[in-house]
Amino acid sequence: MISRSAFLEIVRDELGLPLAESELGTDFDQLLHWESLHVLRLVVALERETGHRLPVSRLITEQSLEGVYQRVIEAGAHP
Repeated sequence: MISRSAFLEIVRDELGLPLAESELGTDFDQLLHWESLHVLRLVVALERETGHRLPVSRLITEQSLEGVYQRVIEAGAHP
């Protein structure tokens, strides 16, 4: 299982978004500098990190990074 802190580190490194863990639950439309393509970039980074394919169609329907993280956990992705 990928830890919440590792997930947040990937978000910071891959997307260049300096987010705090408390912001994971913030809706995307409320995040400063959020772009819809960030989800796809994040999926690619998470697949690379974990070595597992992720359910892209389920991830892109999420409204926050917390939702994306929960879907990654459900998919059983771990490094």
